[in-house]
Amino acid sequence: MPNPVRSLIISWRSIGLSLLLSVLVGLSAAAVPLDRLVEAAIGRFAWRPVSGDIVVVAIDERTLDNSPKSSFSLTQHAQVVDAVNAAGARRLFIDFYYNRREADSDFPRLTGAIRRMGDRVVLGLVAGSNRPGDFQPTFLPSPAFGSAAGQASIGLEYDFWQVWRLATAVSIGGKTVPSFSALLAQRSLPIGSFALDYSYRTSSIPVYEAIDLLSGKVGGRELAGKDVVFAPTAPSFQDAHFLPGHNRVPGAFIHVIGAETLKRGNPADIGWMPAFALALLTTLGAVAFRRGRWFNATALGTIAALIVVKVWLTTMLVTCSIGAALVLIGVFGANVSRRRRRESALHENPVSGLPNFEALRSQAPFGSHTVVAAKLVNFGDLVAFLPGEGSQQLVEQVARRLQLASQSTALHHDPDGNFAWLVPFYQHSQIEAQLAGLAALFNAPLTIGGARIDVAIAFGVNDEFEGSNAQRLAAALVAADHAVRTRALWTKHMPRQQEDAGWQLSFHSQLEDALTGGDIWVAFQPQYGIATGQLVGVEALVRWTHPTRGPIPPDEFIVQAEKSQDIYRLTLFVMDQAIRSAAQLHARGLHANMSVNLSAALLDHDDLVGTIRVMLTAHHLPPELLTIEITETAQIENSRQARQTLAQLRRAGIRLSIDDYGTGQSNLEYLTEIEADEIKIDKRFVMTMRDSQRNFEIVKSTIDLAHRLGAVAVAEGIEDAPTMALLHQLGCDVGQGYHLGKPQLFSDLVASIFPTSHSRIA
Repeated sequence: MPNPVRSLIISWRSIGLSLLLSVLVGLSAAAVPLDRLVEAAIGRFAWRPVSGDIVVVAIDERTLDNSPKSSFSLTQHAQVVDAVNAAGARRLFIDFYYNRREADSDFPRLTGAIRRMGDRVVLGLVAGSNRPGDFQPTFLPSPAFGSAAGQASIGLEYDFWQVWRLATAVSIGGKTVPSFSALLAQRSLPIGSFALDYSYRTSSIPVYEAIDLLSGKVGGRELAGKDVVFAPTAPSFQDAHFLPGHNRVPGAFIHVIGAETLKRGNPADIGWMPAFALALLTTLGAVAFRRGRWFNATALGTIAALIVVKVWLTTMLVTCSIGAALVLIGVFGANVSRRRRRESALHENPVSGLPNFEALRSQAPFGSHTVVAAKLVNFGDLVAFLPGEGSQQLVEQVARRLQLASQSTALHHDPDGNFAWLVPFYQHSQIEAQLAGLAALFNAPLTIGGARIDVAIAFGVNDEFEGSNAQRLAAALVAADHAVRTRALWTKHMPRQQEDAGWQLSFHSQLEDALTGGDIWVAFQPQYGIATGQLVGVEALVRWTHPTRGPIPPDEFIVQAEKSQDIYRLTLFVMDQAIRSAAQLHARGLHANMSVNLSAALLDHDDLVGTIRVMLTAHHLPPELLTIEITETAQIENSRQARQTLAQLRRAGIRLSIDDYGTGQSNLEYLTEIEADEIKIDKRFVMTMRDSQRNFEIVKSTIDLAHRLGAVAVAEGIEDAPTMALLHQLGCDVGQGYHLGKPQLFSDLVASIFPTSHSRIA
């Protein structure tokens, strides 16, 4: 019989903490915003028309435009009251308070009109509150209106800047005063509040303009036997409020919807416990059943059911809070997802279903076994090329071929297209033959989705008996990398490669130490106008001087930084140093562009532009003096976020440059993705343009293309004066290279610029 504890995908401790958190959320009303979102959606898709028994006579913009001095006088107010009375309306609800106009000369006309209508008039009052339950009057109707007229509260209750509930009645001086909505609905209710039915369409409320009532266009046919709300709707009255799911609506509309709600019955609030209990039962059942295999479907179904039930109950005048229940499902889901990810990461690769490298490392010591690692050379390109489930089919077919070599041992797979397996000691002599046989198998292309795919593979072998499982696996992977670089079928890990393996495995911490210790620094290479000989720009180039390895080529550590996800921090370090240095040059009167290289992979960071703008502001550098150079476009072409980031950089005033144009991914399609301010011609073409007619034509056409696009042409790799002169003849704008200036410390650059004013390249 299975252990019930083991049948759960998450622990009882996690369940208890999730339950406690969700209960606290329910008791503290912290999940109210979730309910508000659902209720606002009801208002957005409101479908129910009002009964039409209540109409609004509005002082709108047209009424004001047709009134003397665009102001509706108390005399006109009195005329509206008399007209409503003459039209045979059942009752008149006046959504105005006149406390500040009692001294007007025509105030008696209004009081007389109200007295003539007797008890069929209801006057609005506004009651404020100093503390919950203790209402103090703010604006009360004048005694001059007489005792026959009724009184009702027109106050609104706000929550999250919107009106979600209305009062049924309020207490003023120990007396219970009903709300407009309660009187309109002819309901006598105790002091309290109720939730509005947001399913009513405000556009269905009958509204007549006061000017039409006074001119006789509106009369008994429209108003007889109905309750009339006399209210302001013109923006100048500032009596507009946010109703959930709607834009701002006049306060009178909210009173009408409140009345329509109360007409249909007594609103009830069943709180958050029923929905919470339902969510608890379904999620616990889903967690326990077959180790939560159906948890996601059950959770989504429960969420959908809770929302549907809430909408249905809302239309039945029953308020049900589902926020705490949604929090419970979300917390349970987070725990289930975290546990699944942990188990998946520890046990198997989700794509192939094979054990992953962590499972291999956690095995018993390898002992006399040889570790063999296989690396798909072009795995990234294949995954990007294959549509849909093509990448999974690729992995499955590769795994089937490799399992011919792993024989009785398990094949392990990591997400980067690497495989590994162990070879027993007694099969050591057969390893070379096995790998040769595998290579022959991979000479035949794979067929995926009707397409024939060529797959290149390389192997690494570690047959040393010393070291931990992780060290030996890493050594085999380093050997496989070496086989890829040397285009060998396979290589064996040698002791001298241990340093390189350690370098790769500890790259993150070494980079961290180098950034804080000053081993990574920024060199600056000047750029000069070819026609003028004047300094027009500087490019910031990152350098790493390792305390034991010496200078590390940028290509080597930048590639490793991209693999280890450290490229973002490294780029921001260079960006900050470059902007700081450019600001110092700018402060000394030198308006030169500062260029910084940016990997296209970083364009998917949604906070990149904001971070750069903060740096520019902090160092007081105008954005137009910063140029960002982009090299590869693969991510740009396939990433909406990357294209948006480029557009944001341009809107911020930052210049964009296409680096190494003519190589790698750089092509004409590149220019459709980036509206570049400059195009940099790769140094391989520039350095050989005098010896190669083909490269000369490439340089010439690129310069012409840049000028036709309104961009600046920049030539890299200028090593001698003849090349400089030839570029001048071709009309190239800017030059960069050792002939003009080497990458150097910022202090050396400053010393070379400011002591003398004569041209460096005259």
